[in-house]
Amino acid sequence: MRAVTKNNYEDGHQDEPDSKTDDGPLVIQARDGSVEAFEELVRKYRNQVYALCYHFVHSREDAWDLAQETFVNAHRALPSFRGESGFKTWLMRIAANRCKDHLKKRRLDTVPFDDSLSADGPSHSPQPDEALEQRELAKAIENAVNGLPLRHRTAFLLREYEGLSYQEMAEVMNCNIGTVMSRLFHARRKLQALLLGTGLLEDR
Repeated sequence: MRAVTKNNYEDGHQDEPDSKTDDGPLVIQARDGSVEAFEELVRKYRNQVYALCYHFVHSREDAWDLAQETFVNAHRALPSFRGESGFKTWLMRIAANRCKDHLKKRRLDTVPFDDSLSADGPSHSPQPDEALEQRELAKAIENAVNGLPLRHRTAFLLREYEGLSYQEMAEVMNCNIGTVMSRLFHARRKLQALLLGTGLLEDR
C-alpha cells in the first residue's frame, strides 16, 4: 500500500465521499489484493478519519499518525470484514479505538476542541471585546468537553463533529441505539451544566 502523506489529510474537502456511494465493489477488490482499490478507499475517507483522530487527540502530528495506523490496521483486517456494517462505519470504529488506546497509553483524559471555533471562525475581524469573549467561550467549551467521561465524549464527537447517524454511532461504539441516545443525552446535559457554571452560557 502506498504511504499516505500528511498533505493528503489537510488538502481540503475535495475528497469528501458521496454518502450514497456503495463501497462494496472497491472493498471486494481490495480484499482480493487490489492495491489500487484500497488506495481509492483511502482517498475517499482519509479526511474524515484524520478529522476524527484530531478531534480526539487535538494534535495534528498525532492525528496524522493515528490516521495512518487506522488505514494500516484496516488493510490488515480486510480479510475479516464481512460487510455487516458499512465500510466507513467499520473504518471509523477502528479509528476511534486507536484514538482511545492512544489516550489510555499516554494517560490522557482529554478530548480536543474544534479549532474552527477559534482560529477558523467567522470571516469578519471581531472587535477586541468580541474576540476576548469568543476566546473565553472557546476555552470554556474545551474544558467542558474535557470534563466528559470518555464514552460520553465519544458519542458527542461522533454526532456533533462527524455527523454520524445514530445507527452508525451504535456500530462504531459497539452498542445499541438506545445506549447511544442515552450517552449523547448525558453528554449534552453535562456540557450545558458545565457551561452554565462558567457564566458564559445563559439559562433559557
